[in-house]
Amino acid sequence: MEHYDDVYSLSDRQIAEDIGEKIRRIRLNGNITRDELQHMTGIHRKTIGDAESGKNVTLTTLIGILRGLNALHVLEPLIEEEEISPVAMAKNKGKTRERASGRR
Repeated sequence: MEHYDDVYSLSDRQIAEDIGEKIRRIRLNGNITRDELQHMTGIHRKTIGDAESGKNVTLTTLIGILRGLNALHVLEPLIEEEEISPVAMAKNKGKTRERASGRR
């Protein structure tokens, strides 16, 4: 897996392949076979291989694989509570946005 300064310069396919490689590295560093991971998660070893190859898998499958690898921490930035700036809070009168109105 390569290091990139700008993830936006990567194609969706490249990002998926890099994520898959990261999953593979975590699994191998834990000395876990695909068969063992299948047994722990109930996710078929072929599906695990697909995820490691950067092929389309569901978000639920990705979460299950990471849970089985004890690696849910890689998702923490996505589920952390978002901090709202005081300016945005004042602009929205203390309310949290529920919908986008589109660009005008």
